[in-house]
Amino acid sequence: MKTTLFLRKAVCTALFSISSLCFMSVHDAYSAPMHPLTASIAPVLNTYQTLSFRTLRLYIPGKKPPQDVMEFNGKSVEVMGFMAALTQLDDIDEFVLASSPPMNCFCHPPLRVNEVVFVQMKKGKTTQYKGGVVKVRGKLVVNTNVGDEFADIMYTIECDEVQ
Repeated sequence: MKTTLFLRKAVCTALFSISSLCFMSVHDAYSAPMHPLTASIAPVLNTYQTLSFRTLRLYIPGKKPPQDVMEFNGKSVEVMGFMAALTQLDDIDEFVLASSPPMNCFCHPPLRVNEVVFVQMKKGKTTQYKGGVVKVRGKLVVNTNVGDEFADIMYTIECDEVQ
């Protein structure tokens, strides 16, 4: 009980950041691509390819998207990260999924455009704000024409569900 209360305080931001980075590193080890046949029937089977921010960071603004990223374009993926609500905390239909916790300015450098994913819930679906690490499942769309790394969105997920 004391540990739970301690983690909720602002003082634990540094500890939380370090643990989230370690968690993402372990998670990255299991992000091997799916066989093409399995990937093509993933939406039917309700299975998703695991995609990590480590892979998403490979696409550098102003350069051609690498094959490691493009193999996920248009595919059903699941990405773990931190929810950053844009306008409200209830009945959210769009938000940003980030590689580190929002408002974590103490122990993590500022996020870059390749470390965030714009998430749009499918038409008619909404979600509630969730703190901590969330898993987003849906179809990934990679923007291959990033002209302004401060204004363009590199990644969008048409979201099926948030866990």
